[in-house]
Amino acid sequence: MDALQLGPFAIPWARVQVALALLAGVVVAEALARKVDKRLAPWAYNALLVGLLGARLGFVLENLSVYARDPLSVLYVWQGGFDPLWGILASGGYTLMVLPKHLWRYALVAALAAGLVAGLFLRGGARQEVGLPALTLTTLGGTSVNLKDFRGKPLVLNAWATWCPPCRRELPMMVRVSRENPEVRFAFVSQGEGPAVVRSFLEQEGLAADWVLLDPETRLSQALGVQGLPTTFFFDGEGRLVARHLGELSEALLLGYLRVLR
Repeated sequence: MDALQLGPFAIPWARVQVALALLAGVVVAEALARKVDKRLAPWAYNALLVGLLGARLGFVLENLSVYARDPLSVLYVWQGGFDPLWGILASGGYTLMVLPKHLWRYALVAALAAGLVAGLFLRGGARQEVGLPALTLTTLGGTSVNLKDFRGKPLVLNAWATWCPPCRRELPMMVRVSRENPEVRFAFVSQGEGPAVVRSFLEQEGLAADWVLLDPETRLSQALGVQGLPTTFFFDGEGRLVARHLGELSEALLLGYLRVLR
């Protein structure tokens, strides 16, 4: 399952898992504050905030060359881009500075509670091996293409639609990155739309991608369990699914996925 479905909204399940893990740590800290020391409650909320800021800052610094081209994109946190290690170091440093020594063990208990919940999700999140589906789609020119034919090189498969605002935002960046990384194939599969709509959108935006495929019956979404758009799949050269991402991708995250594929 990629997402928690709330009516028309799909919240990426990975973010729900992180939120539940952090909530577990805060709940334990609140309980300890009532029984041990009231300073543990404000510490928990502040450590959470410092950890999130540290995780974001760390990710930005690791991808500084990308964010330097568009500094405002540092604020686009809805695209993801947090490094857990930096977050742990930031919240740990904050804890050592503000809590007296005799409370450190209680802070550790709250942190372990968060870690335990996160570990349970990771343990239960193992996926069966998924391969490229044997679907025949068509290009804008009407040529039939079977997805299995893309095996041989790593493939980024993006499910999108012209009516989807996050898709429209990320598509120009993804097309540019596809040009800059010819060793990886990119295929952009329009969901539920005909050639006229897709062609008009691409012409209006001045986009020319090598592989824009049409899937008017959304068979790709059915085959791969797409719960929301955009969803991007990363396949290795053998056609095995390496990763999948629900929601808008930042360039930094996309490049990170490409490093995994290579």
